[in-house]
Amino acid sequence: MQPDMGMLARIPAKAAPELELKFQLSPGAFEALAEIFAPEPAARTVLHAVYFDTPTHALRDGGFSLRVRSDGERHVQTLKHRGDGGLFQRDEWEVEVQGPGLDKVALVGTPAEAAIGDADVTVAFTVEVERRTHQWTQGDTRIEVSIDTGQITAEGRHEPVAELELELISGAPEALFELARDLLAKAPIALAFESKAERGYRLAGHDGVAAMKARRASISPTTRAGDAFQAIAREALVQLANNARLLHRSQNPEVLHQTRVGLRRMRAALAVFAAMLDAEGLNWARTETRWLAGEFSAARDIDVFLQRAGASDEMEADTARAAFYRAVRIAHAEAYERALAALRSDRFRRMLLELGAWIEVGAWRQVDRGEQGALREGPATVLAAHLMDRLDRRLRRGSRKFGSLGVDARHTLRKKAKSLRYAAAFFGDAFPEHPRRRARFVAVLRDLQDQFGALNDMAVARTVAVQAAGRRSSDLAFAAGLEVARLTQDEAKTLKAAKRDLKAYRKGKAFWTAPDGASQALNHSKAILRRA
Repeated sequence: MQPDMGMLARIPAKAAPELELKFQLSPGAFEALAEIFAPEPAARTVLHAVYFDTPTHALRDGGFSLRVRSDGERHVQTLKHRGDGGLFQRDEWEVEVQGPGLDKVALVGTPAEAAIGDADVTVAFTVEVERRTHQWTQGDTRIEVSIDTGQITAEGRHEPVAELELELISGAPEALFELARDLLAKAPIALAFESKAERGYRLAGHDGVAAMKARRASISPTTRAGDAFQAIAREALVQLANNARLLHRSQNPEVLHQTRVGLRRMRAALAVFAAMLDAEGLNWARTETRWLAGEFSAARDIDVFLQRAGASDEMEADTARAAFYRAVRIAHAEAYERALAALRSDRFRRMLLELGAWIEVGAWRQVDRGEQGALREGPATVLAAHLMDRLDRRLRRGSRKFGSLGVDARHTLRKKAKSLRYAAAFFGDAFPEHPRRRARFVAVLRDLQDQFGALNDMAVARTVAVQAAGRRSSDLAFAAGLEVARLTQDEAKTLKAAKRDLKAYRKGKAFWTAPDGASQALNHSKAILRRA
């Protein structure tokens, strides 16, 4: 059925992408913001939004959100999708409709039409907020400041909303971050990437409190190095921020692990692209991410210990063993409190904002000439091929006498293998010439990383046990020793498997090659790559 001319009037055109920052409000933030903007009376509006989807959440799975929002007088249907423009941009299709129900005709010609197909579309959840809006102006810059308080409702469950949104109406993107910095210095706000729609889907049971895993950024053979860094760093920052927020709600080992994975991916991106990044921003990002990783390390170590141990002190007949595990769990609670304290800190809130600003508009993007500028504007494959050659050589060289390496040396080798694996994951699609060779290479690296990880877990078990036992009693120390012996009994077997996987790795061939015409660019950049 073709829509008539009256219907066509309701079919939305794609609007210019929104550029906005979203923040979660911590206790005291609402009052602080109200005081900051007190001189200018706020425009207050009660907004009721109904979000629609298929029973299987096909729109959500396609990266869309579809709502009809009412303010008492107007009803506006909006389809949103995260665009390719960056962390803080979304594509949007918007049209005024006749009532609070879904107008399917208004979806004709939008990407949602194909995602829905012939499926039924019903209410997924609702959001009701009171919005206080201020207009912030400075020179030619105009930013809309919205403070939302209210709740999300899905199938009888409720979740509070307390958010700040800054939307750039006119002016340079840098001004948006400058205003955010000023507000962050005066109110406890934290940069967030989870929209009301995403939170609604969690409440509706789509994901619950499941940890957010890494989503691989697509890097093609023609992707510029600067664009590749942004794509990879953006995904890492979203993974870090979203899991950090979930960790407040659920002290779940997998959520903590995925928070650390986001951090590691960010740190890997810093290492991979170091040669084209500005020194000041790079050093700052390395320092801050290293700090946060350190705040999480104890909690993750004890998580792994307890998962491997599989013991419950309440069920233990051995009083010394039960006492040992009580000591471990006390240390576990303290370690989680340390991790959560870091996430509640002003330092973490600043880190999220400054990382986002640096990725999007940082000084590294302003270098227009010289080696760094040439690397940034050139294809990512030029940098990637040289980098993976270097990482591959380091791993091969470091593994020659694996059998005689001590614990610390094995840990260093594990980090080298992890760096190569991250690089292979980042740039796998950029080298499509040898898909089978790439698949074998990545599979062998994964197996090798599993063995290295198991060996590291055994080393961590010794550390956790010694720290938990401390100097409490000889019985506790003896129980700790028995647990370490039990948890490390397969060490010889694991070492043998690691040697086998190393042998398979050394037989493998690289799947990457420098692109045609890249020799001159590689020769030009080798010095700066070595310095990085």
